[in-house]
Amino acid sequence: MKPFAFQHGTKAWKAESVLHVYALVDLADPRHEPLIALITEANRSLIDAGFPLCPVELRWLHITVDQISGRPAAAVPPAERRALVEALMQALATVPLLEVMVGSLLSYHSGVIADLCPDEGLVHLHDVTRRTIRAVCGEGAVQYPWGVQHLTSAYAYGHADSDAAQRQLRRVRPSHAPLYISAVHLVDVTATTTERSKTITWTEVATIPLGGHDLAV
Repeated sequence: MKPFAFQHGTKAWKAESVLHVYALVDLADPRHEPLIALITEANRSLIDAGFPLCPVELRWLHITVDQISGRPAAAVPPAERRALVEALMQALATVPLLEVMVGSLLSYHSGVIADLCPDEGLVHLHDVTRRTIRAVCGEGAVQYPWGVQHLTSAYAYGHADSDAAQRQLRRVRPSHAPLYISAVHLVDVTATTTERSKTITWTEVATIPLGGHDLAV
């Protein structure tokens, strides 16, 4: 395990904030209590064991659906943001609500991630989102390398034995918990790195429901 490096597209992320589309963990949904307990216990176990990790605060847990690459958030004008939100609203109204299983937790090359399954719904969500971003913002806005999806629970700020961390994580039981996704969020994201801390925070631009779901219900 080595220190995590934030990326903007395929390059190192500099100081500017960047627009993303995230799926978030709704902390007010009682169905997410097992997931909150899983992440909390895993992070506590690793920190108590002395691993050089910065746990993700529960309110900042997210799945990266896509990133608007190629320019910082400040360079995306209000009219283009509005057009993107409107296009995402229309496109994602056809994408059904998702239920995914979070886990097992994995000691990764630069932190701790949770695997997500099944893959098909998340892949479809990403595909529709990326097509929409490309149509509104251009080809340069879709350079973020997107692969098998995960939820990050902690970022590494130093070097550590990944095998030892994995043995610690395997003791956390139960090892899986469900996540329910009824919306995605266009967010203005800031990545902050210090000697012993790596954090992702954001301000929300818009909430986009999936499947025509009424979020007020």
